[in-house]
Amino acid sequence: MFWKLNPTSPAYNIPEVIHFDGEFDPAAVQFALDETVRRHEALRTTFRETESGVVQVVSPDPLPMPVKVTDLRGVPETERADRLAATLYDEANAPFDLATDLPVRLTAIRVTDARTSVLLVVHHIVCDGTSIACLLKEYAAFYRAAREDTPPDLPPAPPGYTEVVRQQLAALSGPNLREELDYWRDRLTGVRGSALPRDRDSRPTANSLRTDAVSTVLEPELAAAVLEHARRARTTPFAVLLCAMQVMIAIGTSEDEVALGTVTSGRPRRFAATVGMLANTVVIKSAIDRAASFAAVLDDVSLDVMDALDYQDLPYSRVIAELHGSGRGQGDDLVRTMFVAAASSGRDAGAKRDYEIPAYRVEGPFELIVLCHVMGEVVALDWEFALRSYSRETAAGYRDAYREILAALLRDPDAPIDSLKLTDVLARLVPNAYPPSAAGAPNSVTSGVEPPAAGTSDNPAADDAVLSPVEEAVAAIWSEILDIPVTAPSDNFFQLGGHSMVASRAVALVRRKVAPATMRLLFDHPELRDFCAQLPTTR
Repeated sequence: MFWKLNPTSPAYNIPEVIHFDGEFDPAAVQFALDETVRRHEALRTTFRETESGVVQVVSPDPLPMPVKVTDLRGVPETERADRLAATLYDEANAPFDLATDLPVRLTAIRVTDARTSVLLVVHHIVCDGTSIACLLKEYAAFYRAAREDTPPDLPPAPPGYTEVVRQQLAALSGPNLREELDYWRDRLTGVRGSALPRDRDSRPTANSLRTDAVSTVLEPELAAAVLEHARRARTTPFAVLLCAMQVMIAIGTSEDEVALGTVTSGRPRRFAATVGMLANTVVIKSAIDRAASFAAVLDDVSLDVMDALDYQDLPYSRVIAELHGSGRGQGDDLVRTMFVAAASSGRDAGAKRDYEIPAYRVEGPFELIVLCHVMGEVVALDWEFALRSYSRETAAGYRDAYREILAALLRDPDAPIDSLKLTDVLARLVPNAYPPSAAGAPNSVTSGVEPPAAGTSDNPAADDAVLSPVEEAVAAIWSEILDIPVTAPSDNFFQLGGHSMVASRAVALVRRKVAPATMRLLFDHPELRDFCAQLPTTR
């Protein structure tokens, strides 16, 4: 278990923040938490190690849950946003002791007399994305009931996680189990998980689990192209994004087969509202014919996704045991890259949701995890990468190369993939992993996304290294946050090592010291000069 190797790690903490307007009611906060925990046995579970292995111990009637209250009302208004962000970050990253503590906690932060921010943190061992949506909805219902002195407007409690396990064991027996095992054995025997090439100078170590993250929001035109192509191809936006990733790995490694991991909900209708870690890992293995068109390859990849979903009920651990035996560490190379559709929380909390809170730290055994968020017309991707395999610069290069490659594939989906010179994109944007092409000529494929930044070698005429006062002020904030000099107009917050974990703090400082700003502004305009140009009139 990853937690046993890293008991102080917050890697699997899932934090959610909602803001409640109105008078602070500590009794309602306490009641809502206690009733939510009492309703779901997964939240009443601790994990004990015995001679026969780890066992789950469910408390039938837990004591009232501790609620931590932090009061920021006495903090000067100019400092309050920063203190709130720092408090949320620290509480979201505090580790759990799964042997003694229940895997859920709540912090109430009194921001003003009229607003309270509530941070709910749940450990991933008992919760997945769908569960979080259920918890937020139910917590809000109990909170409203306490405030209004009325019964909560909720259906009967759903079946517990124990019942999920019983049904799964019953379903995966006899012919059903054999059919599932046969499919995955035939599909994955001899398969090694695919990954983008590492830095040429990387020095991987077996115990190095540190990770970092870079993020991107696709330009509206590119996001629209993804959605439109999915509609025409009668597939999902996720399949389009996944296929582009498989194509990038295929051209980067010259492999004809690409195997990536993804996550399914693992929820029959009966357990739609059950809280627990029901999500399951499945492997999508696809043949990528680089002489074929993207449209043709996408047809095959979409079928591969549907086939894998047809056999998603078999737990991934059982697949590993079937393929490699039960020895510790066996099968670790079956999935090296995860490409996942991020779960929508479906929040109905009766409160305001904060999308600018600091994200929690990430770390784990995979070389790369890409989380895809498709929210209406917005498409965003978070890249969580292992520092043992990729430097921050290389990870940012892969992120940018993916965006260019995706744009090129969608611009001409019927052209042979190997005619698009996509290898040149990787050589240009990820030089630490790919040698430059022999010709040294610039790639003929352009991303259709953004022009070269002012001050770069691609645009020498626009070179102006002198920073304006606003740029100097923002550069100082970025330098403080990233702990690296920021001196050039073209310096990119995310390519310098920034990510969603620290972007919130950077934006909060810009708001306080320079001018109004938002997280979306930083994601859309990550270069220093471009970001500053979007700021409204400074204070």
